[in-house]
Amino acid sequence: TRMRYMFDWGAGIAFKYEKIFARHGYYFKHPCHEYPVPDGRIQEVWADTDMLLVVHKPDPTKSRGQYLDLLELSVKEDPDCPRNAFYYARELSFHSKWREAIDACNRYLKLPRADWVNERCYAYRVMGRCYAELGDHWDAERAFQMAAYEAPNTREPWAELATLFYRQGRWEECLATSMKGLRITNREMVYTVDPEVWGPKLHDLAAISAYNLGLYQIAENHGKIALDLAPDDERLKSNVVFYTQKPLEAA
Repeated sequence: TRMRYMFDWGAGIAFKYEKIFARHGYYFKHPCHEYPVPDGRIQEVWADTDMLLVVHKPDPTKSRGQYLDLLELSVKEDPDCPRNAFYYARELSFHSKWREAIDACNRYLKLPRADWVNERCYAYRVMGRCYAELGDHWDAERAFQMAAYEAPNTREPWAELATLFYRQGRWEECLATSMKGLRITNREMVYTVDPEVWGPKLHDLAAISAYNLGLYQIAENHGKIALDLAPDDERLKSNVVFYTQKPLEAA
């Protein structure tokens, strides 16, 4: 009665989706980010396929501004649903409503059914970014640490911490968290993945922090890997030249 298939959201994010279902026996729930729910007349039977890919093609001429109001309505209609509670919190951050987003993330995290560690990690990541936007770096770090606690085997929270430490010039911590993230090689096919952390970012942060610690060979090694992952990036090209020349100058 229902099928799981791959959904390409764009921006390097792909995950399993499940919105293909039988004509009868289902209804859509929620004002937006609708989700099909069996109505009780049927016994669900699932099929899983790797032969189908649905690609998300949003119309760039249309606004998504209505999502915030619809998600707020969704939370009011079904206050115990963690899915749209998180989407609402994230949407608030998209609109730069930092304090409201933090409050909404905290509300989501307290819901009894908010038990998916990847999404809980994502909520703490959103909170951390909001605190950083408000200039509250202590609470930003605390939120990112909680994100790492929730899902330590995902790269995203370590990248958030490394970025925060980079901005603060805390080079030892930046290098340590960058390397921690790079040791994670399993990229899950879920919507909480940030494609950026699977590109040059962590190698770039490792290189910059290693250079500032006088670890020039490590800086050169990671700088070259970052460039291999983004060969057209002029800044990364310049950095590799810089890292390569520095040991010669020191000699």
